[in-house]
Amino acid sequence: MKVIYTNTPGSERGTCYRRLDQFFGVIDGATSVSVQGDAPQIGEAYQRQGISVSEIEEGLRLDGPTVAQWVGEGYKASAYPPNGYASVSSQAEIDKAIEEEEGGGDPETDPHKMKVPELKEWLTAQGITFDPALNKPELQALIPSKE
Repeated sequence: MKVIYTNTPGSERGTCYRRLDQFFGVIDGATSVSVQGDAPQIGEAYQRQGISVSEIEEGLRLDGPTVAQWVGEGYKASAYPPNGYASVSSQAEIDKAIEEEEGGGDPETDPHKMKVPELKEWLTAQGITFDPALNKPELQALIPSKE
C-alpha cells in the first residue's frame, strides 16, 4: 500500500493519506511512502523498516495520473509526471515504463492496445478518415470489427 503524508490529503484509491501531524509510527502494509512537507522523522522511520521514501515538492498536486494512465493516454513515460503534479507511481513503475518506451520490444499489432499516435497511424494506413482531435476511446470505436 502506498502512504502519503501531506497537509492536503487526496482521495486516490489504494493510497493511505495522513496529515503530517498524524504520524504515530510506521503503518503496517506500507510498500512506499511519500512525504510532502518538513517531516524528516517520518521518512527516517520508514527507511529504518526498509520501505522506500520519496519527497514531494510543496505545491504539487497529488491527484494526477499513474504512469500507466499517462502512457495509456498517449504521452511519453519519459515526460511523467505531468507539470504541476507529483508522481503517484513508484520509481520502479516509472523506470519500467521508460524502459518499455525506449526498448519497445515488438511493436503492438492489436489496434485496441495501441497508444493514440500508433492507432492514428494504423487507422490512416487502413484508409479510415477521422478527426485528429478524437480521444482514444473514440478512435477505438472506428476500428472495424473482426468477422
